[in-house]
Amino acid sequence: MVGNRREFRCDVITPDGNVFSGALTAARFPAEDGLIGVLGGRAPLVMLLGSGPLTIRQAGGEEDVYFVAGGFARFQNNALTILAEQCQDIEDIDPQEVLKDIAMAKDLPRATPEQQECRDEAVAAARKKFNTAQRYRQ
Repeated sequence: MVGNRREFRCDVITPDGNVFSGALTAARFPAEDGLIGVLGGRAPLVMLLGSGPLTIRQAGGEEDVYFVAGGFARFQNNALTILAEQCQDIEDIDPQEVLKDIAMAKDLPRATPEQQECRDEAVAAARKKFNTAQRYRQ
């Protein structure tokens, strides 16, 4: 235990597989309506993920940052489970590729209100990914 903080289990899973499994002392992730911090022993929660940085502090003190977008987070029985549509280590993000993703998102159809909403969400998530990578890689 680091700094008298209670450890908890964390699993981060995407459609491609398990990204992280281990013991943490703290986690911070983007919910649909803002950043949420989690420490061991907290009350249960279930929420929609937004897009932005997922910061995890492992039991040994190491801190890792990922970009996550879309999905759900659940904390129950002292375990955090994040089911994310996207999750990528900040160090693995290529800003030039993300700029291409932004351009592709801008080209998505927008003939109906639903298409416009999907396009706007895709553009916003790609921009957050670019900004998150720029911020945390410096």
